[in-house]
Amino acid sequence: MKEIHALITKLTGKIRTSAVARSKMKTIGHLVQSGLPREMKPALKYLVSGNLDSRAAAVVKLAEERRNQIAGMGDRRVFIWGSPKPRGGAGRYPEIDARPQPGKVLEFTMERIARTGKNQKWGTVLYLVAREFKSSVVLELGTCAGISAMHLSQATNVDMFVTVEGSEELANIAKESLKACKNVEVINALFDDALDSQLLSLGTKVDLAFIDGHHEKTATIHYFNRLVPFMSPGAVVIFDDISWSYDMRDTWNILSKWSELAHAMDLGEIGVCVLKGERDSAEAEPKYWDLQPTLGKHLVAEGPDYWDWDR
Repeated sequence: MKEIHALITKLTGKIRTSAVARSKMKTIGHLVQSGLPREMKPALKYLVSGNLDSRAAAVVKLAEERRNQIAGMGDRRVFIWGSPKPRGGAGRYPEIDARPQPGKVLEFTMERIARTGKNQKWGTVLYLVAREFKSSVVLELGTCAGISAMHLSQATNVDMFVTVEGSEELANIAKESLKACKNVEVINALFDDALDSQLLSLGTKVDLAFIDGHHEKTATIHYFNRLVPFMSPGAVVIFDDISWSYDMRDTWNILSKWSELAHAMDLGEIGVCVLKGERDSAEAEPKYWDLQPTLGKHLVAEGPDYWDWDR
């Protein structure tokens, strides 16, 4: 009798889950009809269903194999730069030349490094966004071990991929992760120094920028300000960890209203923005899409020991 009851409960749960997924799929369809960029649909459908096409699955498999390889190095120690505690004071338009300072030097194990980058779910989302927006030139600030770069650089249309990492040890790990990837350059430098040397020398506009690392208001707004003049019309900017702290949540609330944007999409874990294209009105305010009701609420991290990176 207990076995029958358990089976009925399991089947009921599956039916309920399937019904919720169908409802969310329908909601995504309605959002696209209402003006949500159509290129976001595959990523949102994946977040709801977990289903992937064979090409995407192959990219994810390679990235996860590399993640597991890094984690398998266990207690081997590497030095990294942590994001600083929020200093505030960014205001609405922080000075573009007021360069943020790096955080303190930390010592991580390889196993922790493997968990620090984007996990499989969000790495997959990065790949799908880059692929569907047909991004050709991609710039990443914050390479870590190169896992997110493995996803982004393998999107179908990517011809040039530049990723920047401040830690020399992490940059070397990332180079190993990306050695088989096409047209990839790993730069070991502070973000501003790399932007100084790369933005003018690229010879082309950036189609997608992934701003990861240095999760603090002044720094994030500063890097966005620097990048915008070098981005193509309709380009994509992905802000990582927008719920990482209340400081980063406030950063997202500021940036999502930036006049250069056509769309700002809140996925909870990341914020995806689309710059205005040639046909968009310069005076129009960006359209804000809160996707958390459909994808699930992403709580803002908090707690008295949140900033204790050494824990």
